[in-house]
Amino acid sequence: MSLYKKILPFLIPLLLLFAGLYFVPVNIFDTDFSKMPGDLGDTRFNNYILEHGHKFLSGKIDKYWDAPFMYPYKNVIALSDNLLGTVPIYSFFRIIGLDRETSFQWWILVLFALNFICCFWALNKWSQNALLSAVGAYVFAFSLYNVGQIGHAQIFPKFMVPLIFYWCWKYLTENKIKYFFLTVFGIVFQFYCGIYLGFLSIYILMFLFIAYFIIYRDYTFFNQFKKIKNTGYHLVILVIAILLLMPLMKPYIDVAHTLGMRKFENTVSSIPRLQSYFFPPYATVFWMFLYEQSAYGFELWWDHYLFIGALPLIGIIITPFVLQSTKIDSQKRRFITFMLLGLFLSFIFCLNIGGYTLWRVIFEIPGFSSMRAINRIINTEVMYFIITFVFVFKELSQSNKIVKWIVFSFPVLVILDNLIDANKTQRFDKMESQRKIEEIRKNISTQYDKKYAVIAYMPINPLEVKAEDWHGKVIQEHLTVMLAAQDLNIPCVNAYTGSYPGNYMAFFDHRDDITLKDWCSFSGGNIGQIQPINEIGKKEKSRTHISLRASNNKYICAEESTIIVNRDKPAGWETFLLIRFENNQATFKAHTGKFFCCELYKNGEINASKERSADWETFEITELDSNYVAFKAVNGKFLSLDKKSEQIFATADFVGKNEKFKLINVK
Repeated sequence: MSLYKKILPFLIPLLLLFAGLYFVPVNIFDTDFSKMPGDLGDTRFNNYILEHGHKFLSGKIDKYWDAPFMYPYKNVIALSDNLLGTVPIYSFFRIIGLDRETSFQWWILVLFALNFICCFWALNKWSQNALLSAVGAYVFAFSLYNVGQIGHAQIFPKFMVPLIFYWCWKYLTENKIKYFFLTVFGIVFQFYCGIYLGFLSIYILMFLFIAYFIIYRDYTFFNQFKKIKNTGYHLVILVIAILLLMPLMKPYIDVAHTLGMRKFENTVSSIPRLQSYFFPPYATVFWMFLYEQSAYGFELWWDHYLFIGALPLIGIIITPFVLQSTKIDSQKRRFITFMLLGLFLSFIFCLNIGGYTLWRVIFEIPGFSSMRAINRIINTEVMYFIITFVFVFKELSQSNKIVKWIVFSFPVLVILDNLIDANKTQRFDKMESQRKIEEIRKNISTQYDKKYAVIAYMPINPLEVKAEDWHGKVIQEHLTVMLAAQDLNIPCVNAYTGSYPGNYMAFFDHRDDITLKDWCSFSGGNIGQIQPINEIGKKEKSRTHISLRASNNKYICAEESTIIVNRDKPAGWETFLLIRFENNQATFKAHTGKFFCCELYKNGEINASKERSADWETFEITELDSNYVAFKAVNGKFLSLDKKSEQIFATADFVGKNEKFKLINVK
């Protein structure tokens, strides 16, 4: 019987843990783990970072911060979050033989479980009510705001937040040095788990302190510092914490010095609005009408899914009535008031009201200007909602039998409250992503020459995609290259991250020889060490800009799609990108972005009309004396100048005067 009584209080928390794991991460993965949460951008970037961390831990690479992308830029990991604190979790699954993507899925699953377990432990220690603590932990770990951020895996390692919150409360009320130690080192570890959540943990603790002294007026707290020994302990703990943080923070400080500080105006659109707290993700089952109220309604609306479910909000709404009740002990009412004030302060200082916000004050605190996605505050701020909810219903259930029975329904209600349709969540097919990576990996392997130290994946053909989807596809392609190069242990110029130095965005958007040269000039890279890799599977020998002079002593010009030979001097329209492949093959791209093509159905006419390079757009180069060349088209005929029309046709069987072209390199 005694064993039964010990187990029973933890049965509901255990059931809620398994229910949450099934209804949220496993539901999104599908039971066969065939789906990855989020999109082909941020999700795979976080996967790359974790894999990089695993390689560092296992000794396969020497430098952690200088990851092998965005060559030759140093300290690239510090351009975004690093996830260092939870790399061992991911690394465990890699060590036991799971592939990169499946290890990432298990990493997420473990973090969801840890978020629930740690929150439950803290709430239960605090409230001594296992049922309400389990419901609160479910909100923290599995509620709708988590689903709304499913594409940002860097916010998942937040299991330290409830512990820090609890330890800080214990330190304030008991003044014991061990709780100061646990709070400080909990914050340090949270920074290692995620830079964002480290700063946002400090944010909520700041208001916890302020609310405590306003409500409790416990100024005896400061008496402990009258003892030199006690003050010394505090200082030693702080110094050790700073020393532990320095290896993590120094790279970020260096980045801030190099790139400059973020402007406040760039953060305003990400600061939560009042409606953000009532805005569930599209996947919600029961709150779609709330989604429809805010979707498409303001800038960056898709990053404002801060709705934590109805249950905790009901707890907040009825709090004033609880505070009026004489049936509830005054100390307990004071505690609830304290939490409510902390919630109000954290809420009001991080609220965007028509462009006006007190966040400007917070922004000036060192370190806080590094954050651009302020809406992620919900991941720490939610603790105020949850603790208020737990204690309000704990006190009500003890003073009202009806409420006591209602509370027993909360485990079911919290699941229904946060129920999702996984088919409406942001996710992608794992095997399809792996197939794309394998495709580029094969291209790299086929073309890679070991005399080069680095590769730059620069597609010859443009992306076939709608204009509104273009940027997303470019991101996906950069990441696919990064992951493929990571598999092959080859550094690459391609990159996707949180910030981009100098002129890198030009290469990001337009991966060609000009933007590559400009990037190397800015970053100090040796362009001679970089091998261009293309998507058509042909090994390149060079990419150069050229002009061509024909036998009439005129330069070839691309007038829209027409190739005409009538210019006295070469300029933009007379300059072409010549891409040479093995076996003397080549393709030409005009200033219009179109490729030279041999139109077999137009008597072999050469024009610049094709979006993509294939057989008709490929020519064989014959090197002649004095930088003269001849070109053979796909029909086996040499390109020849027709002096009457001043056009070029692939009609000659032999190389004569009209088939010779002077090739002039353009710097």
